Amino acid sequence: MMSSISDEELRRRCAVAKQVITEAGKVALAAFMDRDSLEIRTKGAQDWVTNVDMEVENLIRERLVASFPGEPILGEEKGASEGDDDGGVWVVDPIDGTTCFLLGLPQWCVVLCYVVGITPVVAAIYVPTVNEMFTAVAGQGALVNDKKMQVAAARSISDGMISVGAAQTSNPEISGRFIGDLVKDGGMYVRLGSCALSLASVAAGRLLAAYEPLVSPWDDLAGMLLVREAGGRTNPYSTDITGKNRRAVIAATPGVWSAMQPLIEGYPVGLVEDIGDDL
Repeated sequence: MMSSISDEELRRRCAVAKQVITEAGKVALAAFMDRDSLEIRTKGAQDWVTNVDMEVENLIRERLVASFPGEPILGEEKGASEGDDDGGVWVVDPIDGTTCFLLGLPQWCVVLCYVVGITPVVAAIYVPTVNEMFTAVAGQGALVNDKKMQVAAARSISDGMISVGAAQTSNPEISGRFIGDLVKDGGMYVRLGSCALSLASVAAGRLLAAYEPLVSPWDDLAGMLLVREAGGRTNPYSTDITGKNRRAVIAATPGVWSAMQPLIEGYPVGLVEDIGDDL
């Protein structure tokens, strides 16, 4: 179901989101360039959080409260805030790709989206290391640095690269089998280390498809809107944006959607439906 918010209001929210994550991205980039000073703790295997994650999320929350007082905010690090129940919710990932961030790799980004019900209607993903801003407004297309994006016109997996993730606790053999078959059939894979950035890369036509086996809403909602607004396909939006239930996400250009079926078959329950049903 689409939002009843006017197109003008959605564009205003997108403009604010861009400003907020640009400022947040500058803070994160300064810390990235001085990683020896970071305070790091672990949340699990290959799952770290730093003092900068918290600092960036706090900054985003402060700016959102100033611009949209009373509206709820859901962040990866601090959970959900109280707010009005009759509107939407802002969903924040202060640094998606923290492992890359810690290792000095440039594949990380700041993510912010506005969600009504379970449907993202405004998305902004900023990549400070290359100064790229990906944005989308529901029904109004997707942009990178204010230029229109379109998914690749490819019809074959051999026409580009597919991002494939894996998770220790989520049937990693599915990813391994898919990668083996993909290469055997003339395709190639890449692992970016950031779900949001992988999805943005599909929307921009740089990747043919992206798969992550275990993600939370702050990882995928913004990128999924980008892909759809750029003409691509995804599995349905999560029915639970609290982050309590993680699940798989798949996105692709229409021409290679069928090639993703082996991954889809690995997670058959509720993973795939025609995107027209919930747009």
